[in-house]
Amino acid sequence: MDRTVGARLHSLFQLLEKVGVKEFKSQTGDDLQQTRYLTSKILKIVSGQEKIHRDAVLKTSAYVELLMQTLKNCCDRTVVMNILNTTNELLGKTQVGKRAGTFVHANATSIMFHTMVHETEDLNTSEEMLLLYHHILGKLGQKDRKFALKARLNRALLVTLNLIKNNISNFKLLPSLLQVFKLYTNNTCLNHPYFPFFFLTCVNSSYLGKHNAINPICKVVLQCSRKHVNVLKLALDTLNNLTKSRNNAARTIGGDYVPHLLALYSDWHQADTKYRHVNIRKGILNVLKNITNLRSGRRALVDADGIRILYESAQDVIDCREMESLILLASVIMRKCCPRNKLPLCQINSAVTFEKPESELYPEISNNNAGDGQLGEEGQDSDNSSLDDDDIDSDDERFKTDHTEETEDYEGGIAPEACKRTADDLRLYDSFFPELYEIEIQEESSSLESIVIPTASFSSTLDKTREEKLGRQGGHQMCSTREIHKSATVPLSLYRMQTVSDYSLDNSVYSGARSSSFRPSSYVTDYIDSFASVRPETASAINVKTGASVISLDFQTVQYNQSANSRKTATAKASKKAKGSKKTQKDKKPRKLKVDLNPEPLFTDALCITPIPVIRDSEEDVEIPTAMGDDWEEDSIDESYNPLIYQEMARQTRSIYKFEKIAYPDLIGARGPYEMEPFYHRKFGVQRTKVFEDIDRMIHPEHVIDRDVYNLDTIKACQGMLYKADNSNISNSDEFRIGPAGRYESGPDCLRFSGQFESGNLRKVIRVRDFEYDLILNPDINTNHHHQWFYFEVSNMIADRPYRFNIVNCEKQNSQFNFGMKPVMFSVMESMQGRPYWVRVGSDICYYKNHFTRSPLVTGGVKGKTYYTTTFTVTFKHSRDVCYLAYHYPYTYSMLQTHLQLHECHHDCSQILFRKQTLCHTMSGNPVPVLTITAKPKSNSREHVEELRSRPYIFLSARVHPGESNSSWIMKGTIDFLMSKKPVAQLLREMYIIKIVPMLNPDGVINGNHRSSLAAEDLNRRWDNPCPKLHPTIYHTKGLLQYLQLINKTPLVYCDYHGHSRRKNIFLYGCCPSQSWIVPDLNNPNCTGNKNEDNGYKVLPRTLEILAPAFSLQNCSFLVEKAKETTARVVVWRQIGVIRSYTMESTYCGIDKESKYKDNHISTRMLEEMGQRFCEGLLRLGRGREAMPSILESEANLQIGATAQDTDLNKYWINTITSDDVITSVVVSALTGTCQGS
Repeated sequence: MDRTVGARLHSLFQLLEKVGVKEFKSQTGDDLQQTRYLTSKILKIVSGQEKIHRDAVLKTSAYVELLMQTLKNCCDRTVVMNILNTTNELLGKTQVGKRAGTFVHANATSIMFHTMVHETEDLNTSEEMLLLYHHILGKLGQKDRKFALKARLNRALLVTLNLIKNNISNFKLLPSLLQVFKLYTNNTCLNHPYFPFFFLTCVNSSYLGKHNAINPICKVVLQCSRKHVNVLKLALDTLNNLTKSRNNAARTIGGDYVPHLLALYSDWHQADTKYRHVNIRKGILNVLKNITNLRSGRRALVDADGIRILYESAQDVIDCREMESLILLASVIMRKCCPRNKLPLCQINSAVTFEKPESELYPEISNNNAGDGQLGEEGQDSDNSSLDDDDIDSDDERFKTDHTEETEDYEGGIAPEACKRTADDLRLYDSFFPELYEIEIQEESSSLESIVIPTASFSSTLDKTREEKLGRQGGHQMCSTREIHKSATVPLSLYRMQTVSDYSLDNSVYSGARSSSFRPSSYVTDYIDSFASVRPETASAINVKTGASVISLDFQTVQYNQSANSRKTATAKASKKAKGSKKTQKDKKPRKLKVDLNPEPLFTDALCITPIPVIRDSEEDVEIPTAMGDDWEEDSIDESYNPLIYQEMARQTRSIYKFEKIAYPDLIGARGPYEMEPFYHRKFGVQRTKVFEDIDRMIHPEHVIDRDVYNLDTIKACQGMLYKADNSNISNSDEFRIGPAGRYESGPDCLRFSGQFESGNLRKVIRVRDFEYDLILNPDINTNHHHQWFYFEVSNMIADRPYRFNIVNCEKQNSQFNFGMKPVMFSVMESMQGRPYWVRVGSDICYYKNHFTRSPLVTGGVKGKTYYTTTFTVTFKHSRDVCYLAYHYPYTYSMLQTHLQLHECHHDCSQILFRKQTLCHTMSGNPVPVLTITAKPKSNSREHVEELRSRPYIFLSARVHPGESNSSWIMKGTIDFLMSKKPVAQLLREMYIIKIVPMLNPDGVINGNHRSSLAAEDLNRRWDNPCPKLHPTIYHTKGLLQYLQLINKTPLVYCDYHGHSRRKNIFLYGCCPSQSWIVPDLNNPNCTGNKNEDNGYKVLPRTLEILAPAFSLQNCSFLVEKAKETTARVVVWRQIGVIRSYTMESTYCGIDKESKYKDNHISTRMLEEMGQRFCEGLLRLGRGREAMPSILESEANLQIGATAQDTDLNKYWINTITSDDVITSVVVSALTGTCQGS
């Protein structure tokens, strides 16, 4: 810049500073003349062509502040015009961001508003000056976050509005006016730190609406032609901001502008064939979206034929990706305006009911409105029932990690008070612990008599005595503890009970199934002989009357006197098995970890304060048995699955629904396929297409068939009093129905459906089009909600035709069906051809909100909520097949009973102490099995029996929620492994006593419920204070745990198996006091006297991360939330005192963690494998501590290997965590066959 010009500017601003800062009243005539002269000279310099002159002024903030101060103090129009023009020149025409920021920092916005309002108070207002003000303010508003607030405080809103009204047809002046007006109503402050000012923009919109701002803006919109694109865009943006206010939206509707807006949209759709002005159409749709948030707006759009206009225009551009945002908006508007319908049901409650017993603990609350409530008319809908945009083509996974229940966080509070039971009451559970009380101790050490362990199929003299004394009661035996312990040497005063029920099932039907000549294999015999006697360390359970020690509670010390021959035999057989594998001998050879164990327990768990069971080997090196390695081997129990046994079990089942058949896949014990099934990758736009098809159904009702093809309510009504649940004669004849030669069945020429079998859930089917059907699910019995689990039969199909199934009454906000999950299907014809598997099927799978309204009785009084639709398309391979479709692999109560019966008949009695008893009966009369699994003592000597009684307990449960069938498959894997002949399983049995309640909610499972029991309650929310009448399974399961607590045998681990519908992978929930909703949380077993937190609960999840390819440590959580205080996990942790209290959550979908299963659906084999891996993980809690000294001595000689899938994970494990966890990796690697001794 020329020095003379710069010096001149400096001198001009110095002179202006002397006269410009004076108040207007104190200025003389000479001062005013000099101010006019100085401002005119400054304007002349900055308006020149030299950009450097303008930059020189902007770089000196004092110059800008002086100009604004002069504008504020001077009221002379000449001076004001000079300063405004100077400001306009300094801001420039384009890219005004930084320059505008300089003026905003100098408080130019407030000064401009102040002086502009002052100008309007003059009778001779200069409109030219006001327009210049708006031109400048339009530039400043882009950088001023408080622009709307300053406009309101300076009362500038109506000034701009009046100018718009006066220049409504002046398209040269409207752009600057509308730009400022848009900023008045803009809501961009929502994303800025000044969040409270968002409220002021809403206030501005309401204030302007009250002063009739809607009419002039709408007039501007409607009179704009294609030549005034910029004005139209600004006007639409302004109208969009204004109509976000409900009152302004109502004013727009009252002005009858909706038909005009639709006509304008149609005109621009026809004219804009090259998609150059998509923003114009998007602006119109945004206004319509705001208007249709009101019921009157939806009605106005429907009356103006808006649904058809939007639908046809969207169909014209459906294949254009550039128009996707436009189609999305149109879809939202159309779905909001489509008529809301009730579900086509006579009532929303379940089709059948169950009369609950009266309970003093939970008295029945009368509700006169319950049962038949429905939304009567569309007018009852909420006036603010806008649909969320994110349920259209939701390609993200925002909802998949949501918990089923919303939880609240609290800074402090207290846990609910536990329901306490007396010692006499708890001692009634004595009979469920045969391992403690039913083994007679022989004092003579040389005695070789066999140990008598009563089982369900074992008939002894004691059984006969009990039958003679007590007789039969409902097919179950009752016994007295006094008789059981009549010959025992242990004092009976602690264990004597008033009355004890044995509840063992009468297995006379299959009493001959077990061969009397059954003998274990030589391999098992060799392995059994390799284990020597065990001896107790201390006795800590005290007789409350005599003070005598009766049970050893400290963890046992086991000695392995394994002979060289037995080791060679086991190793040879394992090697022979490895040679037969597809993998190389190098990969499959069993590896040994030989450790010279220190007899002294010098080390403890670094993470654990609570005692850990220690197993010592004193004389010889220990060979840790090889686990299954990379390839999981199925147990032979599945090969013995007998349909006749299943049929007999199914006929003994008591249901509320009347079953007409046994489902074929359950009859044959169908499972998932051997090969992995990848996730479904949905094509772009599938969900939108399905939504449009639903809209087309409403626009063209004449194309809809709308005929019921299955209706459970009608079936029940037609049968009347004959509709009674009697399953004594049910069977299956699907094999005679399939194919061209199958048995003819009369009926309509369409698909035929049925859900009248165990665990089935289907209430109604409506044929919509030739190959499309709407399906309605049953709610849980005695409720009007919980719709998710489905399981039904379909037949009479035509091959190679795509059939669309719409399940229209789902409730959750999102589903894994949007993120790769497929339903499962079983084909009877495929099974007859040698493929008896459940397979993942379906295309065009998605999950979205529909137009069926939910009753306020279901939503807690909230109106306007709708159901969701799960839709998928299936193309059947065979005509006239019989197929079964389900949400997940079914696992019925009868299937559980069948598997347990097979284990009773085929387990190795010489090694396994297995006992199945009936814990209680459900409300409908079904027995609830409880299992005891451990290793039999080698003899009935005192040493061996005391060792058995001193073993720590593991307590497992599953299936409290009936729809979570994946939990039963994991439980099946756990039980199969525990009952197997694998060496690791035997080691686990010798280490622990495992108590299992495999199905906590049999009634719900049998009747196809998703979450509740027959009491219409979530049983996993009743653990704090269960009722023996309404929640018998929870009451007695908790009683078992309380009994163990009473006798000082609190379980080492408790785990409740569940399923999770919104996450992938398998993971654990645990309990951490530092993450509790109670601050501080001291009422829990983790907190000790020194206030250190016991982190032992972290060991098992870390171990499973290495062992199980489907397990994800990253998904694990240890929060203790207030909403979960009544769940099994938290109650057992807080009230029973189990530090390692877990909930295992399993996905319905599949695995997305880095492993060999990544991006594949989960299968029954993966779930069963997880059950086995969990058992192997329990070995970590009982092994490894005794190996530390020798491992430290021979650390340099240890070579840690890794499987192909876990190489990086094992390296991470060893390199990053504590020395205690290094021992974990060694033990785990030994279990998986990845450690080699030196």
